[in-house]
Amino acid sequence: MEIKKALETRLLSLTPSIPTGFEGVNFDPPSTMYQFCQLIIRPPEDPVFGKGYYRERCQFQVFVSSNQGSGTGTALARAELVRNWFQKGTSLLEGGVQISILETPHVGSPTMVNGRVLVPVL
Repeated sequence: MEIKKALETRLLSLTPSIPTGFEGVNFDPPSTMYQFCQLIIRPPEDPVFGKGYYRERCQFQVFVSSNQGSGTGTALARAELVRNWFQKGTSLLEGGVQISILETPHVGSPTMVNGRVLVPVL
């Protein structure tokens, strides 16, 4: 799927880079900060009458994971970096498909999961 490829490629081009896990790919999480992502595919939107046009609706989710005990600051800083990298109005082109980010990404509240700080960027 072109959408997934374009979004994952853009995430990998974010600097500074950190280890990244992808859906369906073996990933051995390091003890340092890392991120993992998934693509949620929603029903398409059909804004016009006719057969030829529809709009895919997806939500790209990036989860920033950092060590417990050092607070939430570094994870939140990385989440803001991801948010700004996928800002509203960004357009990507992959395989003849244009991907447009139509909403401002949302940085969720930090939470503890398996002894690590986890911050979602939706």
